[in-house]
Amino acid sequence: MKNIQFKDGRNEYDIVVENIRLNVLCDFKPDAKNLMIFLHGLACSRDTFRDLFAHDYFQGYSMLLPDLVGFGRSDKPDSFSYTMEAQADLCERVMNQFPDVTIQVVAHSMGGAIGLLFSAEQVERMDAFVNIEGNLISEDCGMLSRGIADVSLRDYRERIFEEHRERFSNDTVLQFDQTTPVAVHRSARSMVEWSDNGELLRRFKQLPCRTSYFWGEKNHDMPILQRLEGIEKCMIHDSGHGMMVENPREFYSKLAEFLMA
Repeated sequence: MKNIQFKDGRNEYDIVVENIRLNVLCDFKPDAKNLMIFLHGLACSRDTFRDLFAHDYFQGYSMLLPDLVGFGRSDKPDSFSYTMEAQADLCERVMNQFPDVTIQVVAHSMGGAIGLLFSAEQVERMDAFVNIEGNLISEDCGMLSRGIADVSLRDYRERIFEEHRERFSNDTVLQFDQTTPVAVHRSARSMVEWSDNGELLRRFKQLPCRTSYFWGEKNHDMPILQRLEGIEKCMIHDSGHGMMVENPREFYSKLAEFLMA
């Protein structure tokens, strides 16, 4: 991977890692001491965070918003494994383009699993990790992700994927028209495997940086909320899993409040 010359301000870049093109949006501040990286969920894209720039909370931060491989504007090769650890590795390659700053991870849903699989070297750079209903335990895999993981790739590709495209065509977060059956199916299987084995929750609790778990008011009965002893929790009113678009004003206000504390 070649070093990228990031320009001051908000720009879109195509970054090639291992012959895979990652499309990222970067709001680069040359004097910033912190880099915020936003990680989206399954069958989503960086558009999940589309209201980020409508607020002035993060003027002094550099911000990196990748479309993960298989989603959004990035490449979608069938040859890629789409495991959570493979996605984490590619994100790290991009983060290493910013060697002299601390990292603040803001991770939604599947992105929470990816962020928790960053290497020890990246964890040492972390100042904060904001987990937005990210996958941590078995119960976090709802009907969508576990239902996908439980069927064969052939069945998902030939029958279910088109059903999902139609069902979620007007969804404010899910974007099945910007992904592929292979990317969704392999991602779901890896995410479910990691959620089921208990490792993600252990890693989240053992992070040496500041941590917070954001959750939507409509999901007050999630089992994970009873297992986050010692973790700061932040509830976003009038919202569910897609709180960043359902109540962006409160979400970004509370995100800024936590990160700047």
